Amino acid sequence: MGEQWPENLVLLARHLSPGAIEWLRERRVNWADEAGQARIIGPGGLVVIRELISRPDSRGRPRSFSWSKSAIAVAETILAQEDHPLRVAELAQASGWSTAQAAKVLKAFDDQGWTAKHGPSRGAGSYRGLVDGDGLLAAWSAAVADSRDVTRIAHRATNDPMALLRRDLAPALDQAVDWAVSGWAGLELVAPFASTTPNLHIYIADTEFAAPLSEAIEEASLREVDEGGRVTFWAADARVFTSARRVEQIPVVSAPRLFADLSSFPGRGGDAADHVKAELIDPLHPGSTEHPADG
Repeated sequence: MGEQWPENLVLLARHLSPGAIEWLRERRVNWADEAGQARIIGPGGLVVIRELISRPDSRGRPRSFSWSKSAIAVAETILAQEDHPLRVAELAQASGWSTAQAAKVLKAFDDQGWTAKHGPSRGAGSYRGLVDGDGLLAAWSAAVADSRDVTRIAHRATNDPMALLRRDLAPALDQAVDWAVSGWAGLELVAPFASTTPNLHIYIADTEFAAPLSEAIEEASLREVDEGGRVTFWAADARVFTSARRVEQIPVVSAPRLFADLSSFPGRGGDAADHVKAELIDPLHPGSTEHPADG
């Protein structure tokens, strides 16, 4: 993520959620909590690693958690909008999943310590609040990176990928598929940071990833290649585009997804992701984006 922590520093906390642990692990931070979990890599070969698989329940049994498509969609919906009471029916509608599935996902998020229930146990007055935004963002970002398993690459010689996008590729895609940009191009459009945009990363609806995308590639005078192309296409569930917004007539993925994608890039990708978080995500969740070790 672009941050360097002192090797002789050990962070101590009363409780660390799985998301917080993932956040710390990515930064190679030494840490320990009151539950007995710890990761300490010291000088002279000292290694202490003791992590629970998941947060234990009231009987001390670990609660398992895995990132389903519905969990990814509900988390993105939460992270992409301003803090407000989280109600199951509203999240279900916004994320494109059933009320029952949204409720199941939120219960799992409660178990991980990312959200918390308020009000009566059920009924109109029941709602949840986001309590560990950083933890949810870190864990969700890793899941997003792992879920990108269908890719196509195309190329056309150019010194200005953004000009290629605006002039030729965007009109071709608009005619053929549901799409949205991410990566360096998305960064340039919503939170300028880098001096250049070296390549393009574009999500395409998975139902249109075959023939319709091929037509758009041909219309924009690109040729498909195995590697090294200027344009990378990722297949995505159509629900991804519900959180996208148009900037300069170009659809851009949600700020959390932009953060997740940039985080997975080498080099300055981590710095760019941190910029997106500070500029676009943290202002949405001012009460739930404290340091993830806060207990």
